[in-house]
Amino acid sequence: MADPKEILANFALNYIYKYNIIGLGTGKTIRKLIETISFDSFSNKLFLTSSIDSEILISQKGLNVISLFSGLLPDIYIDSFDSLLHDNKNKNFIMIKGGGGALTREKILAYNAKFRVFIGEETKMVKNPRYVSVPIEVVSPAVSYVIKKMELFGIRVRIRDGNGKIGPTISDNGNIILDAEIRPDELYSFSEKIREIPGVIETGIFTSNLYDLIILGSDDGRIQIIEEGKASSS
Repeated sequence: MADPKEILANFALNYIYKYNIIGLGTGKTIRKLIETISFDSFSNKLFLTSSIDSEILISQKGLNVISLFSGLLPDIYIDSFDSLLHDNKNKNFIMIKGGGGALTREKILAYNAKFRVFIGEETKMVKNPRYVSVPIEVVSPAVSYVIKKMELFGIRVRIRDGNGKIGPTISDNGNIILDAEIRPDELYSFSEKIREIPGVIETGIFTSNLYDLIILGSDDGRIQIIEEGKASSS
């Protein structure tokens, strides 16, 4: 069986070759994509990244990384996702992101890019889950207040433990990451309600206004392309 991440990385190269300002996300699938990017083909391109991890990987290839403080708009933004759900009400798809804690920067780049492509393994498509784990980025002093308010809403929430260190997961922005258990049919209303709480910065809910294409790969080499609720395969 083939590696879906490798299949997706090679397929995604077809989308980014022609663009000059390239935004890159975070995660294992994007790491695989960065491995396939060669200096010779991309030395004249500019890269914007959603995480320190991706920035380091691109820099180690000798390629040009530009700070988000530049305000440059990516010609294309390419990222992966943690899970994908079908939104039956709106005939579209919802992605959940933020497993790596970079959800705010990812959403900034996705919102501002001229073209947005998300790649992921077919197994990440979740059907009829009872609850979905949604990452939330919160400024540190507000964490206890945010948790108390969410519990009043009847939402199960926890501070995400850090990997390799004692204490919470800290984003590249210096904020704390929470994980909340949300019913799929409440994702839209939750996203609006939670951001009314002072101290909440962003959620990992990515709706159809933040993507143009979603590309799924399987271990049998099959590629499925989703665009505005329509799907095709090759």
